[in-house]
Amino acid sequence: MSNNALVNQILQDIHDIPPLPEIATRVMQLTNDPDVSAAELNKVISQDEALTANLLKLCNSSYYGLPRVISSVTQAIMYLGFQTVRNMVLATAMENLYQREDLSVYGYTPHGLSEHSFATAVASQVVSKKLRPGLGDTAFTAGLLHAVGRIVLAKYAREHETKLREVSEADYITSQAEKEVFGADYAEIGAKIADNWNFPQELILAIGYHLDPEEAKGRPLLAVIVYLGNVVCQRLGVGLIEGPREIPLSDYCTEATGVSEEDMKSLCEEVHENVRLTAEPNPKA
Repeated sequence: MSNNALVNQILQDIHDIPPLPEIATRVMQLTNDPDVSAAELNKVISQDEALTANLLKLCNSSYYGLPRVISSVTQAIMYLGFQTVRNMVLATAMENLYQREDLSVYGYTPHGLSEHSFATAVASQVVSKKLRPGLGDTAFTAGLLHAVGRIVLAKYAREHETKLREVSEADYITSQAEKEVFGADYAEIGAKIADNWNFPQELILAIGYHLDPEEAKGRPLLAVIVYLGNVVCQRLGVGLIEGPREIPLSDYCTEATGVSEEDMKSLCEEVHENVRLTAEPNPKA
């Protein structure tokens, strides 16, 4: 099968990806409405017991360090705000989606893509606070979705694993190898999925160009932020079977942001601590 035929088949498979759960979609719509109330948001989220439980678990983690135990969605909204609650809901929805595919061919552990994507979301938010604080919530969402394309490519990667490994210039399957074998890499496929889900253009661009931020059509900052968040989590080895990967920092991102290798070491330490705190109960509550 030619590259053109293969990429066309892959693009067709995007339409088989299930939409986000109705509750997650509704929450995203509501949190974009400046007139929505906490009671309305609570009513939607509380319909899903598992979602509510995951939300409250994260709220009561050491990461947020709230002064009391959060026992309801309304309290979570009051203490953390609409956008943070939205991000938690989306993270839960994506966790379920990421665990549907066997992604070991890409070097992920059984829950690896979910863990890596959540860590990249946290890392992107950390980077955003340093470069453009107002982009924090959007950066979290973009980081969470940056590798969504691999849930479509996974079955093709298993079928073409030998060829992918032959052309990869690393001991794991690279995006350059995906382009050579499939005609598109996971970032491009992820952007198509985000477009299919009717996400905003800035998110689609960030997902599609986070591997090459300089190509992001005049709006590279969010793509740069997600690029840095992803590099941090690759270097930390979050969700990866073989552990940390030595990913070099691109000259473009260094020049565009002033982030140095020394800064990256500090970012890795900060993100590692933040991710650890999300998994620990809050001792102060």
